[in-house]
Amino acid sequence: MDLLTLILLFVLVILYANVPVSKYCIKYVVYFSVVMIASLIVIPAAMVRPKNCKNTRIVSLFLGPLLNKLLGLRWHIENGEILEKDRAAVILANHQSGLDFLGMLNLWPIMGKCSAVAKSELRFVGPFGLAAWLCGTLYINRSKSGNAKATMNENIGKVKKDKIKCWIFPEGTRSDSGILPFKKGAFHLAIEGNLPIIPIVTSNYYFLDHKKRIFDSGDVLIKVLEPISTEGMTKADIPKLVDVVRNKMIEEYEKLTKEVNQKAVAATY
Repeated sequence: MDLLTLILLFVLVILYANVPVSKYCIKYVVYFSVVMIASLIVIPAAMVRPKNCKNTRIVSLFLGPLLNKLLGLRWHIENGEILEKDRAAVILANHQSGLDFLGMLNLWPIMGKCSAVAKSELRFVGPFGLAAWLCGTLYINRSKSGNAKATMNENIGKVKKDKIKCWIFPEGTRSDSGILPFKKGAFHLAIEGNLPIIPIVTSNYYFLDHKKRIFDSGDVLIKVLEPISTEGMTKADIPKLVDVVRNKMIEEYEKLTKEVNQKAVAATY
């Protein structure tokens, strides 16, 4: 290692330790770089059994702990045993930032067979898009609701037959200031497939502030709520079902956020 490299590393360490903006940028570079490198490794391995969601569980066993360590994040999961049951289900989770993927990685060893439903644009995000597809991610075109519904309907049979859990962000977009209104696609899938809905709520990322460019270490609380049956429901029940699920998730989000923020304040003393 030459002198210039040593000086550069020294400067980076100083910036990381003393300049919040530098820490923010370095952490995100590390996060996305590790994910992309892992994707390159996963692609040839996943080709042995393409489009198989079991591939993701294997990846999560090493990628989740590695990223947790590098980013200084600690994930605390409550009621994880609900996800251990081998059954088909629709998982609905609040969507806050790109870090949600790391939260999923921490849950995959528990969930087992789980396919994420993602917007089609992610297919073109470097090697990650291909790796995710090989790991069973279902890409849908949200700009064309007909195509999105067709994609989901085509996969209902496989989901039920193979007892796969479908992970969906019902808000459809990220929000770091609470839970946005839900889109109805996930509820159509649950009712048409007669699948239970399992809400998963993640506390706010108090250590992350995009506007101020802050990315500190911290704790995240994840709570798996009791499954909600859709047995006997029809499309006419969707509006009420949306309200019930969203209200439960909002209530839990506020509790978890209050709890994790109190822990963060206590840790500073």
